[in-house]
Amino acid sequence: MGGCTEWLEMSQKNKPQSNTLSAGIMTLMTTGFVIGSSIFNMDFHSQSWTFHHSDSTVLLATLSFYIAAMIGSVVGYLLVERYEKKPISKVYLCLVIVASILMIALPQHIVGVTFARVLFGLAHGSAYLVVLIHGGEVAIKEMRGMNMSAVHYCLTVGVLSHGSFSPTATFGQAIEPNRIIGIIGLTCAVLGGGLAQFLTYESPVYLIQRGRDAEAITTMMKLRQESTETWDIRNDYTEFKAMLQEDDESSRSTFRDGNLRPLALLSLGKLASVLSFNVALNLVRLYTLDKLFGMENYSLSATMILTIRLIAGVLFFYTIDAFGRRVPMAMSSFASGAFLTIFGIVFLCAESINRDVGIAIMLTYDVVASAGVTFVPDVYCSEAFSTQKKAASIAAVQTVENILQITIIAVFFSWDLTNESYYAGITLACGIPLIALAVVFYRYLPETAKMSIRQSRTEFSKRGEIVFRGTKQPRNYLND
Repeated sequence: MGGCTEWLEMSQKNKPQSNTLSAGIMTLMTTGFVIGSSIFNMDFHSQSWTFHHSDSTVLLATLSFYIAAMIGSVVGYLLVERYEKKPISKVYLCLVIVASILMIALPQHIVGVTFARVLFGLAHGSAYLVVLIHGGEVAIKEMRGMNMSAVHYCLTVGVLSHGSFSPTATFGQAIEPNRIIGIIGLTCAVLGGGLAQFLTYESPVYLIQRGRDAEAITTMMKLRQESTETWDIRNDYTEFKAMLQEDDESSRSTFRDGNLRPLALLSLGKLASVLSFNVALNLVRLYTLDKLFGMENYSLSATMILTIRLIAGVLFFYTIDAFGRRVPMAMSSFASGAFLTIFGIVFLCAESINRDVGIAIMLTYDVVASAGVTFVPDVYCSEAFSTQKKAASIAAVQTVENILQITIIAVFFSWDLTNESYYAGITLACGIPLIALAVVFYRYLPETAKMSIRQSRTEFSKRGEIVFRGTKQPRNYLND
């Protein structure tokens, strides 16, 4: 009973920590709809903006979001170490507002849609990077997993929601999916901007780096809803100072001082996330579920998947700090790979699929895939890297994810995935590597639940004490 009461008290005090991420979360929810329009959209070629244009032109317009997202990550990297989070949030919220207006005004015009997707991509790349850094530094160690999972959860809501309303383009409804994205995006941007104006607090780590220690302690008190400087705040403040002192003595090179290990592991984590959720696999699942359920007049398969992932996702991000990161990541990857492999073998060997068995496999897959493989890499990104290398490292990991999505979209863009002859190959190609990656994750990922970000990044790098490699005299944070 005491443990439950303590958790509820922490959750109540966690509100300012989660609220301070509101601008980024609203941005990512909006850009999630744009991602959904390319990787969770079986009605893509029924949308009017694609009519009367060559496949290469439509493909370039589709990929423009991901290309811009990579540029946005670089922009975020350049901004996050120079400016406070509130003015940075205004940048990506303004991008979302302009892009949303374009989507509302020109939902059928390919040039307008492409330009809007570019702006959404820039907003997505910069917001994603900033939110992971900011969230990792403002959250207490007992709730960091929940906060970071909630960020990806909101992104996932956007992606999956698009699949629920995109069938309007196929079944004769007079609603443009692009216009819906614009309306939602404008609403989220205005709401996010309003919340950010009053609820955003700067990262204590950022403030300490700039010698604003008193302000850092005051901010920590506000973030934790404390009226006085508690022992926990003083302890975390001292931990931040020690971390910054150690990191200031290390190289800024992304590939030195043990940073290559977390970089490689989290890139593999993003690979697993993409393998479990990409355009080819998603279309196979959507078409299969519609066929198994006999949905010919209107597709509800995306709505079913959305519902399952919403429920499973909530359960996961409320339990991640209790059950850790490594085992859920490994088990979710293994279970996802196993279900996809089973389904691939069924497609390969059986002449027909039993309706109940097929539905059970496909829907259970969404439960296990929601239990770690897409959520945990973001949690790890917020805590695995040295402050000297964090922005560049997260940008690199996000670039890997975007390149993987670009590759899969480009390869399968012109394929007719209503043809079941492709299904065995696609599900096996995604499932078997996931099983192999699960072994890697179980063997090499560290467990960082309830560790400070200083302890987490040390656990990831396995480097122990940092050897000074610079040529300048490092600043002594501990004696400031």
